[in-house]
Amino acid sequence: MFRLKRQQRSLFDLDVYLPEDRVAALDKTWAGPFRRNILPLIAEDPFAPFYCPDNGRPNVPVSILIGLCILKEWHNLTDAELLGSLGWDLRWQYALDVNMDEAGVCQKTLHNFRSLVAENRMAEKIFSGITAKIIHEARISTVMQRLDSTHITSNMANLSRLGLFVRTIEKFLARLEKTHPEAFSRLPAVYAKVYLERAGYFADVKSGKARRRLEKSARHLFDLVDRFRGDQAITSMHSYKLMARLLEEQCEITPGAAEPVVLKKPADISAESLQNPSDPDASYGHKGKGYKASLTETCVKENGFQVITDVAVDKANQPDVKDVAPVLDRLEALDAKPDELFADAGYGSGDNLLETQKKGVEFIAPLTSGSKPGENRVRIDDFDFDSNWTRVLSCLKGHEPARTGPTPNGKAVLAVFKESACGRCELEALCPVKRHKNGTFRLRVDRKTVAAASRRCEQETEDFKERYKIRSGIEATISEAQRLTGLKRSWTRGRNRVTASTFFKALAINVKRYIQNEAEKARKTAKIVLYLPKFAARQHPQPLFNHFERNLMLAA
Repeated sequence: MFRLKRQQRSLFDLDVYLPEDRVAALDKTWAGPFRRNILPLIAEDPFAPFYCPDNGRPNVPVSILIGLCILKEWHNLTDAELLGSLGWDLRWQYALDVNMDEAGVCQKTLHNFRSLVAENRMAEKIFSGITAKIIHEARISTVMQRLDSTHITSNMANLSRLGLFVRTIEKFLARLEKTHPEAFSRLPAVYAKVYLERAGYFADVKSGKARRRLEKSARHLFDLVDRFRGDQAITSMHSYKLMARLLEEQCEITPGAAEPVVLKKPADISAESLQNPSDPDASYGHKGKGYKASLTETCVKENGFQVITDVAVDKANQPDVKDVAPVLDRLEALDAKPDELFADAGYGSGDNLLETQKKGVEFIAPLTSGSKPGENRVRIDDFDFDSNWTRVLSCLKGHEPARTGPTPNGKAVLAVFKESACGRCELEALCPVKRHKNGTFRLRVDRKTVAAASRRCEQETEDFKERYKIRSGIEATISEAQRLTGLKRSWTRGRNRVTASTFFKALAINVKRYIQNEAEKARKTAKIVLYLPKFAARQHPQPLFNHFERNLMLAA
């Protein structure tokens, strides 16, 4: 049954039960700003449809569960450490405004709530809602923003090709033995001996023998897929579908041939092929196996702190150049669309320059692809165009066209020059302006080509280089996310769960920065100093009570 977090105070609440000096001490730690500034921003009502309105045991308040998800990612904790801190550390109880009786949250409750968030894409709504409130409360300007991406891996092993075959077959056989023992008993004994009696052993081989074992595993895979093809109960199993997918992606099948199954060449295998049966959503990119996380943050110098405004998790092979338009659409929905968007060369393209201009955003990103300057030809950037790249103003020799404008579909620019301007030009043979059959000279070029040529010239200027320097700050934010929250390797698997975790990691950074900013404002007004220790990626487990020491000390 759904219920909101209680508002009525209890005799056992920490701020009532504890002595005033203990409450004051708690309020001077990180827990005080979290309780005052963050907890009120968490909206519980959007989760009401997921609970029964009038029957069953009341739920653990949603604000507590969301708060736990944020703090888990902020401090990069396991579930055991997270719930242990809530149960035994007064700072956590004070931060989430729970008393000792309410501090006992079951791990299964937390797990089910995260599953609900991931499956219903609620993490994005939580992130957007709280971030929008932080932007409003802290008066953050979003007119300038910067965008970048990083590679993340899920909690899966990095398998070799042989290891992928063996692990997929093992997963199917183990499940088949448990759910369909009769079908399993009819299999040749070699399958149980090779794949189950010593799990993983068949893939543990020197490179010289790996090829032969890989071919043997491919034949086993084909036999298992073909053997149960007509059994609907087995073909509906998730592990069987993974085997069928692996066979299709990795092998060439020729029914009736002496060798019905032949391994594909590595170059012929799709980047979106199965990488590990434990995480079927993962793909392969130039940085490795896993996913790509894109982060967008504000970069206005006058802001008290910068806020991550947008997060996206895509396939590892998704090119950055395709991310610009979706990012701006999401920012516009958040009412945080920038006037200027900075990104690296991976995002730069003529299409993106046109798309951002259409959306009223100045896109500041260099281009590394395209034609190189040549001494023996006239280039498109030797012509002068208007700022919208729809009209030609003049050619290299300074001649203005007789008429010019966009083509009917708006994708290209057309310019017509008089014969008197081009007929005797010494550059005619090197110029992209060509003689038309009616005697005029015409230039037709795609607007995206014009935009790209214009940007390649602009990015060589000192003014562009000076403006572009601010983009590099996003690298520090990505580094912070990796060190503080463990962004580089997620603790979970599956795209939906990895996405939810990444949203909470980004939100944790916003929360931390907001709390630091509020503490700094308090220091300036009340002469209070906040010491927040630097968090680093943990190399070894740490004692429960030594995770997050925050001390507010009265200045002399």
